[in-house]
Amino acid sequence: MENKVIDVLNMTAWRMEAPQLFGGFHVTASLLSAALAILAAVIFARHAKNKTQVCRILAATGWILIILEVYKQFFLYYVMNGGAFDFWFFPFQLCSVPMYLCVILPAVKEKVRLTMMTFMGGYTFISALATLIFPEDILRPYVALTAHGFIWHGILLFISLLIIFTGCTDASSKGLCNVAVLFVILSVLALGINIATEPVMPMIRAAHPAVIHDWAAMFYLNPFHISPQPIIGSIQKTAGIPAGLVLYLLAIAFVSSIVIKLFKSISRR
Repeated sequence: MENKVIDVLNMTAWRMEAPQLFGGFHVTASLLSAALAILAAVIFARHAKNKTQVCRILAATGWILIILEVYKQFFLYYVMNGGAFDFWFFPFQLCSVPMYLCVILPAVKEKVRLTMMTFMGGYTFISALATLIFPEDILRPYVALTAHGFIWHGILLFISLLIIFTGCTDASSKGLCNVAVLFVILSVLALGINIATEPVMPMIRAAHPAVIHDWAAMFYLNPFHISPQPIIGSIQKTAGIPAGLVLYLLAIAFVSSIVIKLFKSISRR
């Protein structure tokens, strides 16, 4: 069975020269992903008659993301890393969270569901848009992985826009506080993963030369290393890693809250 999986993965392992950041491929792929996300969100928003239908669409989208993530993890493990797991790609980034939230939406209470949807309407919108603008970490030397990255973040943009267009967000002060609490909980979990894997990753890389990372960066909240994100990294070099992480989290929460309130205001009009 394992050999068959590897054979299928090798059939899709078409190599390419990693596209340049802000090059023609990047700009075209980002604009196409955004345009398709907007179009799909408009179409589904028009046909969704109530919040229950929106929830079902999001749940189905979550399962699509899971299928895409399973393929990516198998590809990374067998094709890129030679049978080793690189925790840099552990599926708990800010852009991975909607995969879990969408799937469990139908199983949670309405208040919790509203908080999760508000989170995806703001925080997911920011993370998806930021990645399409600066997709350095998804420009890979494999066609499948690079396509996966743009498709994935296009789907995330669709999720956030569908929630925004259907008004399924809570932009009240209490609602924004609940979302911020959810963000803090997720950030603590991400930080915990980064700390737990810190002593493991160098050993994995030493045993498997194909693995190119020796530390994890869930939510880019590693307390031991300067962030590869340009703005965050610059702040950390000046103010220190802890201060940089705190400012980074506050900036995400602030901008996402502004986006939630802004789009809610527009949807009401």
